[in-house]
Amino acid sequence: MSTWTSRAAALLPALALSACVAGMAPTGSAPRAVAVAGGAVTATGPAGYCVDRAASRGGAEGSFVLFGTCAALSGTPAPGQPAKPAVLTASVVPGAPDEATFAAAFPAMARFFGSDPGRAALSRSGKAGTVDVGAVSSRDAVIYLSLTDSAAGPGQAVAPDYWRAILALRGHLVTLSVMSLADRPLTSADKRRILDAFVARMRAANEGGAAG
Repeated sequence: MSTWTSRAAALLPALALSACVAGMAPTGSAPRAVAVAGGAVTATGPAGYCVDRAASRGGAEGSFVLFGTCAALSGTPAPGQPAKPAVLTASVVPGAPDEATFAAAFPAMARFFGSDPGRAALSRSGKAGTVDVGAVSSRDAVIYLSLTDSAAGPGQAVAPDYWRAILALRGHLVTLSVMSLADRPLTSADKRRILDAFVARMRAANEGGAAG
């Protein structure tokens, strides 16, 4: 692995998704975007999704942002809500290279994700045996993973299969995940469409070159 790919592998545990997400209780108001990483990165979801401030967190080592539908978080039905709601997360950690360097590392990253250490890094429990990597692909300097994770944990249960995208934004390594609740499953195609919209929205909100 290249020096940077090895560093990216070391960062992956910080991006690991917890097996379950906190319950999204209505808060009365929910922003559509939030500044993280000291203001370097704006985290925002596709149309109809808002930030769950109570379940999001940030610090020097990175930030985690949970998104639910604006209607669910505000407790107020509104037009333009997703017909097929999902649970979205964004994790942001410092230390990403420019997009070209990041994209050049994709083949090595794909091999890493297929290895035991890679699957352990992706696992919600840190155990390689819980993760099945269904597909790894890349497009426009973004790496996409279709994953199944059988690990369980406390909180609001999500379906084991989900989609994840990893990209570099403004000097930070960003992972975006799209899941469905265990009792309201979405198809893989539905989740991928939402993920594509999520990636596009994050890129649009963070135009202007590298930061950090």
